[in-house]
Formats: sequence, C-alpha cells, structure tokens
Amino acid sequence: MVRAKSGRSESAARRYVLCGVPKSSAALDRFIEENRAFIRRRSPAALRGKLPLNPHGRHHDLSCIFRALNRRYSRDRVRAHITFGPWVSRRRPRKSIKMGSYCGEARLIRIHPALDRPYVPRYFLEWIVFHEMLHHLYPARRRGERRSIHPPEFQAHERRFRDFERARRWEERNLESLLRA
Repeated sequence: MVRAKSGRSESAARRYVLCGVPKSSAALDRFIEENRAFIRRRSPAALRGKLPLNPHGRHHDLSCIFRALNRRYSRDRVRAHITFGPWVSRRRPRKSIKMGSYCGEARLIRIHPALDRPYVPRYFLEWIVFHEMLHHLYPARRRGERRSIHPPEFQAHERRFRDFERARRWEERNLESLLRA
C-alpha cells in the first residue's frame, strides 16, 4: 500500500470518486506520479494472465469484431488482446456502466459482459471495441496538470467510425436496459 505524504491525496480521492471533481483528478494524477516508485508493477504478461481471455460470448464474438475493425480502420496496427470482462455481482442497482477499458501495459481490451446480449446490435459493440482500440493508437498524455485520455485526434478518428451517430443514439435509448443487465 502506498502511504500519502499527507491526507490531501486521500480527500482528493474521496472527492473524485464521490463527485468527479476535476481538481481532485489532477491531485490524484500528481500523487501517482510522485509515488510511482512505490506502486507495484506487473509485467504485461502477468496482467493478462490474471484474467482469462474470453472473447467468445454467447451472442457476440469479440475476436471477429476486433480483427475486422483492425483491418478496416487501422491497417492491423492495433496489437492487443480482447476479452469480455467478468461478471461482478451487485447488491444495488447500477448508476453507471463502464462499457469497455484498455490497459496499455497489458495491451488488453476488456468489454463489459452486459454487452453480450441478443438485443445489443453488432454496430454498437463495434463502436465500443473501436473506441478502446483507439486508446492503443492514441495513448493518454499530459496537458498541463491534467491527463488527456481523449485528445482531439482521438475524437476525430472516433467520428470516422461508420455507425458513430447511430451507435450513440442507440446508447442514449438503451442505457437503462444495460444498467439493469
């Protein structure tokens, strides 16, 4: 466990988690940078090894989607693994959902298992996978005190996805059903 030099980082973490306060995000970024030597690192292989890769869902095949998108939009430049994440049991209703994530060190894309449903259209899942693939091509970078994970070129590239607007509209109309999944 990393010990903070003062209680400021703890309260910043609390404000960020509870309220999403931007200044708290910057304080957390500084804390992580200052304490990087104390943060335990795992090799990419070890990170991937902790989570079994399961790209074949009951209704969607992520490996097939990934290959097609990689060929079409990035000339096979994205060298990453893809999997559905594990189901996590919840006691309370979900207020938000993280549909996908990308770990640059492990080169691993994880997609929320709630998206492996028969009513989730392929184009929507493709958009989520495409978004995570872009994190491989456009890594996060610093802008002053803040870390930018979606720089302008990332956003411009994402808008080139053929069903971008259609997928966003589907998300707006169906977010409640995904939260209940």
